[in-house]
Amino acid sequence: MKNYLKNSMNLILLAIVGLFIGAVPARADLTEDLQGLIVQSQNLEVQLKNITLNPDSVCGPLVEANKQARALSNSIATLNSSLAAPLQTDAALLTAMDTLSMTVLNISNESLRLSLDLKALSTVSRAITLKDGMTAMLQLSDDIGTMADRIGEMSDKILVMSDNIGVMADRILVSQQLQSQNLALTQQGLLQTQTNALTLVGVLETATNDLALSSLIAEGTVLTAKLSALVLNPFTMKTQMQYAAASIRTYQDKVKALHTTMLFQTGTGTSYLSTTTLLNQQNMTIMLSSLANVLDGYTIAIGGLQAITSKPTLTDSMKSMLQMSADIGLMANRVLEMGDVILAMSDNIGMVADQILVAQQLQNANMVVTQASVLGAQEFAIGVLKRLVN
Repeated sequence: MKNYLKNSMNLILLAIVGLFIGAVPARADLTEDLQGLIVQSQNLEVQLKNITLNPDSVCGPLVEANKQARALSNSIATLNSSLAAPLQTDAALLTAMDTLSMTVLNISNESLRLSLDLKALSTVSRAITLKDGMTAMLQLSDDIGTMADRIGEMSDKILVMSDNIGVMADRILVSQQLQSQNLALTQQGLLQTQTNALTLVGVLETATNDLALSSLIAEGTVLTAKLSALVLNPFTMKTQMQYAAASIRTYQDKVKALHTTMLFQTGTGTSYLSTTTLLNQQNMTIMLSSLANVLDGYTIAIGGLQAITSKPTLTDSMKSMLQMSADIGLMANRVLEMGDVILAMSDNIGMVADQILVAQQLQNANMVVTQASVLGAQEFAIGVLKRLVN
């Protein structure tokens, strides 16, 4: 009997230890995976730094860099898609995210340098060489932009899935602010990279989706008006915010579906880039900026109501706000990527290069506004959750 009890206790202790050991790696593994991405990104940074373009060596080094950039982008996307709640956020995890974000910014700066080198070769290189180099440069900037977007999405997902936001609130805010700054600088560098490449462009191939974009813009405008009309109150706030979050998620799914369609078209078709297409791209970013402004309105309204709103209602409302901010950020990323796809497939870029540059500048300004609103909503929600925990 004693042996039986002793064996039983040993099994129970082993089970408890096993559970404990099994629970810890969930966080450790994520940090370890991020460290792997950091090493991969640093290797790409070194590879880009070692590239020196000359009339005899343009396309080859850039294509090889593209391969590594695409592999890194896919690795980030794979890790991003594997995230599942609940997550434990700690300083090591946030530091890894900051380091990865900073390294991608360094990669963006290297691509900008290479675009300037390519531009300098325009007087001594053959047209076909410049075209191939420009195409590779645009692809590289697109891959780097995708990396930055996926890192931003990963940060949002970790934030939404974290079960200890209140404890880590201050450190998370610092991390979010740093990553937001890095993303803005990365986008500015990529915009200039594309601008430099466009000055060399002659002919490329693209596909337009004017009707689908127009439909999305109209639907997004209606959604913005509908969500702006919500009058929050302390008794129905939870339901109202859940409704808003669900509506934005539904719209996000449609944006992602069009994005997927455009990616498929890159290998099957080309089209003429028109003024309507560029106008639609601008209007999409304006609409997203307006949708992000809805979050500003909710922040102001909830700020005035939080003193008379129950803790459970506030907690659920803040979760909905975090989800909305993450979804709007993801949509902004997809819209920018759709613009890159349209640009990469156009068969008349040289004819409308000036208009493209103006459109990109306007889109960049709109996205800065969108990012500011998303970051503001996240900071407010985290602050409320922190106070609720304390």
